[in-house]
Amino acid sequence: MNNPIRKIDKFRHGVSGMLGWFPRELYASYVIPALLLLCVGTSVVLMEWFYASSGRGFKEDKPSPRTYRAISPTNYVDVAFTDKLRDRAGDSVVGVVVRNLGAAERMKLRLDAFSDHENDSSQQSGALMETFSDELVNAFDAIPEEQRRRLLSLSAQIGEAYFETMTSADVGTEWRDRAILWAELNKLEIPLVEKNLIYQLLEEIAEPRYKTDQRLTASVRNSEKKDIPLIERRMEVGDVIVRQGDNVTPSVAGTLRKQGYLEDKFPLTQWGIMCILVLVLPLLMDIVTHERQGARRLDDSTWNCVVLVVATGWICEAGYVLFGIDIGGVLAAVTVAFLCLPGRFAFHAALVGTVSGVFLTSEFSAYVVLSSLILSFTAATIGFYALAKIGSLKDLRTKVFFMGIFLAVVNESVRALLDLPVLEWQRGGCFVLFEYTTTFLAVSFLLTAEGAIGTLSVLKAREMSHPSNPLLRKLQTEAPGTYHHCLMIGSLADAVAKELGMDENLMLVGAYYHDIGKMYRPRHFVENQLGGENIHDTLSPTLSAVAIIAHVREGVELANEFRLPKKVKQFITEHHGTTCVNYFYKKALAQGENVEREQFCYPGPKPQSRETALLMLLDSLEAAVRSEREIISTVADIQEIVERIVNIKISEKQFDEADFTFKELELIKAASARALQSMYHTRTVKEIKDKNKHK
Repeated sequence: MNNPIRKIDKFRHGVSGMLGWFPRELYASYVIPALLLLCVGTSVVLMEWFYASSGRGFKEDKPSPRTYRAISPTNYVDVAFTDKLRDRAGDSVVGVVVRNLGAAERMKLRLDAFSDHENDSSQQSGALMETFSDELVNAFDAIPEEQRRRLLSLSAQIGEAYFETMTSADVGTEWRDRAILWAELNKLEIPLVEKNLIYQLLEEIAEPRYKTDQRLTASVRNSEKKDIPLIERRMEVGDVIVRQGDNVTPSVAGTLRKQGYLEDKFPLTQWGIMCILVLVLPLLMDIVTHERQGARRLDDSTWNCVVLVVATGWICEAGYVLFGIDIGGVLAAVTVAFLCLPGRFAFHAALVGTVSGVFLTSEFSAYVVLSSLILSFTAATIGFYALAKIGSLKDLRTKVFFMGIFLAVVNESVRALLDLPVLEWQRGGCFVLFEYTTTFLAVSFLLTAEGAIGTLSVLKAREMSHPSNPLLRKLQTEAPGTYHHCLMIGSLADAVAKELGMDENLMLVGAYYHDIGKMYRPRHFVENQLGGENIHDTLSPTLSAVAIIAHVREGVELANEFRLPKKVKQFITEHHGTTCVNYFYKKALAQGENVEREQFCYPGPKPQSRETALLMLLDSLEAAVRSEREIISTVADIQEIVERIVNIKISEKQFDEADFTFKELELIKAASARALQSMYHTRTVKEIKDKNKHK
C-alpha cells in the first residue's frame, strides 16, 4: 500500500541529496518565510519603480523632469567638451595624399583604345570605350583621319607633360588640374577648337598623379581624436547637473545614477540583489551561528524573526527614499531584532537587514552607500548595548528616542566628514521623528503578530513573567507550592542563562509556566501537600503515575486556552522529555503488578533546544537538592548532586536532540552549582563550647 507520507519523506531525502550543501534543518522552516520575504522585496522594488515613474525619476535621452543638483562631491567626464575637442582635432586632418600608381599607363591604354576603336573589336577595347562619352567619340569621328591622328598624338604629349608638372600640392584642387592642362595646350600653335577637343579627351582619360585616400584619412582622423584624453571636471555639492527641461544625455544620466537619483526604469539590479539575498540568507545566518558541523541552532520561530527583521529594514529604508530623506530607517529593524532574538544573533540579523536595505534602495551612490553602512553598523552596535535590558514599554520608548537622537548626530557627523551637505535642523528633526515613528509601528506589528510568528519578544516575556499575569495568579492561588517551585526554577534559570549567554527572558518565562498543568490536580504533587496527607497512599502506583504524567498534557491544554506562545509550550512538553516516574514503577513491581515500564514514562518529546534541555536539568537539580537539603552541609555535596543528575540525564539520552557540547555541560554544572549554593546556603557551624562548664 502506497504511503503518501513515505513518498514525501523520500522526496525530501532526494532533494537533500542533491543539495547536500544546504543545511538540512532549514528545509522545513525556510520556504514559506523566504517566499514572504521575496514578496516584500519585490513590493519594495516595484514601489520605488512606480515612484520614479510618476515624474520623479529621470530618463535617459528625455527632458529632465526637474533641476538636479549634486548632493555629494564627484568627478565626472565632460563628454560634450571632450567630443568638441576631438572633432576639432579630426578636422585638422584634411586628407592623406598618396601617389596614384599606374595613372600614366592607364591613360596611354585608354588613348590607344580610343584611337583604335574602329579597327579593334576586342572585348577589352570595348570595355575601355564604354568609359568615353558619346559626344566625344562622335566629335573625333567627324574630323578627318589625319587630323584625328595628329590630335591624338598631341593629346599623348600633353598628358605626359601634365603628369610631369602636377605635384602632391595640387591634390583636391580641380581648378589647378585645369590650369595645368591649359598651360600645356597654350604652348601649342593650333586652333582653339582642336585645343578644346584635346582638353575634353584628356579630362576623361587622365587621372591625377596624387589622390586622397579616404580610408587612411579616416584612420588618421580617428587616431588624432583618440590622442585627446577625456576631460574630467570636479562637481561640488549644489552644482547643477541638469536643468529642468534639458535633455538628459547618457553622460548626465551616469552622473545622476552616481548621485543616487531615481531613474524611470525597472530597477533590475536591485531586484536581482534581493533575489540572491533571499537565496543565501539562511546560509549567511547559519554561518553566523554555526559553531560546529551538525549543530542545530535555527528553528522555525528564529527564521520567522530573521525574515521580519530583514523585511522591516527594507520597508523602512524604502520609506525614507520615498519621503525624500537621504538615508535612515535602520532603527526599526535593529529594535525588532533585539526584541525577538538573542543578543549576538540579533546584532548580525540587524546588520543583514539594514545593510541589504541600503543596496536595495540607494541606487549605488558611493557616498550614500558608505554613510548608510556606517549608520547601520552604529545602530546595530548601540542596540546591542542599549537594548540588552528592556524593563518595560516605557523604558523602550525612552531608549529608542535617545538612540534616534544619537543616530541623527552620527548621521550629520558622517556627512560632514564625507563633504556632504549637513541637513538643516528641521530635516534632522524629521529624521528623528521618522525613526521613532517607524520603530514603534514595527514594534506594534511585532507585538500583534508574534503569536503567528511563533516568537516571544522581550516585552511579551516581561509581561508574562510579571506576578500580575492572570495565569500566574491562578497558579499561585490553586497550587501555591508549585508556584513557589516555579519561582525557584525561574531564579535558577535566569542566573545560569546569564552565565552561559543564553536568552534569560525566555528561560525565565519557560520556568514560570512549565508546570502550570499541576493546577488540575495540585494535591497529587508533593510541593502542594504542605506536610499533610499524601493522596498517593490511597492510590495504586499506576493511577499515581497517570496523574503525575498527565500534568504535561493538561499544561498544554491550559496553554492553548490562554494562548501562550509556541516557545513557552515547548517548555511544557519537553521539560520531562521521555523520563520515567521510577518511584511508582518500582512500587508497582514491589506490589506484584504486571506492568510495562513505558506506562510510567512521559510521552516526550526529548528537549529539542538548549533552553528546554537546560530547564529539564535545573528542574531535576532543584528537586534533588530540595529533597536532600537536610544532609547537605558543604558545597561539595551540591556539586556531587549536580554531577549525578547530569550523568543520569546523559545516560537516559535526554540531551540527544539538544546540541550541548562537553564544554557547555561543564559550564552548566559549574553555573548550576553556584546558583544552587546561593539559594540553599550551606555551611558547617562549629559547636560553641562553654568554658565555665569545664571548670
